[in-house]
Amino acid sequence: MGGINFNLDDDNEILKINSPVTSVGGPYKVVFKNIKERWAIVAMDWDEEPRLGIRWFWGGGGNPFSSAYPTWLVVPPSLINSILNGLPLKYSFRKKLEEYLTGDIDGNEIPNEDEC
Repeated sequence: MGGINFNLDDDNEILKINSPVTSVGGPYKVVFKNIKERWAIVAMDWDEEPRLGIRWFWGGGGNPFSSAYPTWLVVPPSLINSILNGLPLKYSFRKKLEEYLTGDIDGNEIPNEDEC
């Protein structure tokens, strides 16, 4: 379901991963993905707080995987800037992500990177 056969070309499929449903809001936007290495980072709410989530799409279910469902590893707030600094993001898109992560905009207001 979320492993090696998962279609990483379709952001909408990536955004359907929302487990555990009681904690995940969104996810709202694929921030970055590496199809060759099979991982993706998304902007999502975790317990109603704006966060980034990451997961790997390999093996039978990918990682993390819990109770038969693909899940997101929540990036601690103290690591967010380091991760974003390591990604080749457009400046205007990065600024919108920062607005989301500081609570200035809602996750539904994050534009696609090509719209920035």
